[in-house]
Amino acid sequence: MGCALKCPKCGREYELGARVWRCECASPLQVLCDPFQFKPAAGVRGMWRYRASLPLVEGAEPVTLGEGGTPVVRLDVSGVRLHLKLEYLNPTGSFKDRGSSLTLTNLKASGVTEVVEDSSGNAGASISAYSAAAGVRCRVYTPASAPQGKKLQVRLYGANLIEVPGDRGEAARRALGELAGAFYASHLWSPFFPEANATIAYEFYEEVGVPDAVVAPVGSGGLILGIHLGFRRLSENGYADAAPRLYGVQSAANPVLYEALYGRRYEKAELEVVAEGVMVREPPRLEEVVESIRGSGGGVVVVGKEEVAEGLRFLAKRGLLVEPTSATVIPAVVRLKEEGLVDRGESILAPLTGSGLKALDKVESLLREAVGKP
Repeated sequence: MGCALKCPKCGREYELGARVWRCECASPLQVLCDPFQFKPAAGVRGMWRYRASLPLVEGAEPVTLGEGGTPVVRLDVSGVRLHLKLEYLNPTGSFKDRGSSLTLTNLKASGVTEVVEDSSGNAGASISAYSAAAGVRCRVYTPASAPQGKKLQVRLYGANLIEVPGDRGEAARRALGELAGAFYASHLWSPFFPEANATIAYEFYEEVGVPDAVVAPVGSGGLILGIHLGFRRLSENGYADAAPRLYGVQSAANPVLYEALYGRRYEKAELEVVAEGVMVREPPRLEEVVESIRGSGGGVVVVGKEEVAEGLRFLAKRGLLVEPTSATVIPAVVRLKEEGLVDRGESILAPLTGSGLKALDKVESLLREAVGKP
C-alpha cells in the first residue's frame, strides 16, 4: 500500500516520512493511501491487528504499549442501543494512545530524536509515554490549570513539562516558539492521529458491525474524523453497505463546531470549563469535521455543565468512571432521542475517551456542585 501526505487545500504532496507538521500553505495534511487494504492479522489483538490498513514509513516497526482492542459495553439509553467503547482502558488512560503509537512509530523511523507537544492533559501524557517507549526526547507545554494528575503523568514518563499561564492557545504558541530543532508532534495537526483512530471503526466492525450513528466528543476533531475514515473506507471498499451518521458533542463553554456547522451563534454559552478535552478554540481540522458531519447526515449537540454532571453520575452508577469529556455522550444521546434524530432500537457507537481516575478532583467537584454529594 503506497502512502503519501497531501494537502486538501492546495494539492501539494509530501513523502510520508517528510519532517513537516503542516503544509507550506498552513493547512493540515491528510494521508493518501492506495489501494486500501483491510487484512486483520490473525492472532493479533489491538490496534496493530490492522497494520495492513495503517500508513507506515518504510522500515517502521510499531512503537506499542498494547493500545487498542478496547471492550464494548452495551447499555439501553432512552430506548437506544448504546455501545460504549471503553477507550479510557488504553495504556495511559485515553484514546490518544492510538494516535501516539502511530505517530511515534513513523517519527522514529524518520529519524526524529526529539518531539514537542502542547496539550491540556491526555495527549501530553500519551505522547510522553510513547516517546519514552521509542527512546525519543519529549517536551510538553500545558496550561498551568491542567489537572494535576495528568501533569504528574507527563513528568513520570520522563518528559520535560513546561506549565504555561493562560489557555491552550497560549501553550501552543509557546511550544511553536521554542521548538529549537525538535519536531512539533501536535495531536491537533498530526495526520497520523485520525488514521490511528480509524482502527476504532475497524474493531467495532469486526465485533458488532456498522452502527446507525456515532456520537463522540469533539475537541480537535481527530477522534470523530478517524472513526468516520474507518467506516467510510469499509463502505467504499465493499465491506459495509453504508457509513454511520456522525454526531459531534461539544461543551457550552466552547461551541465552535456548532457555530461552524449551523452558521449561527450558540445562545446558551457558558463560561466555566468543565470538559477540557473539548476546549480547542481553533481546531485546525474544523472544515474537515464540518464536511464529514454534514455529509453523513448528522449534526452537533452542545451540552451544559449540569448535563455533564448527570452523564458522569449515570456512568459511575454503572461501573464506568470517566472524565467529564467522556460523559458528554450520555446527555447527547438523550437529547438526540428526544429530538427524533435517533430512533428507538437504533445502534449507536459512543467512545468513552478518558479515565476519571486522572481527574478525580474535577469529577468530585462537578458532581458535588451540580447535583449534590455523590
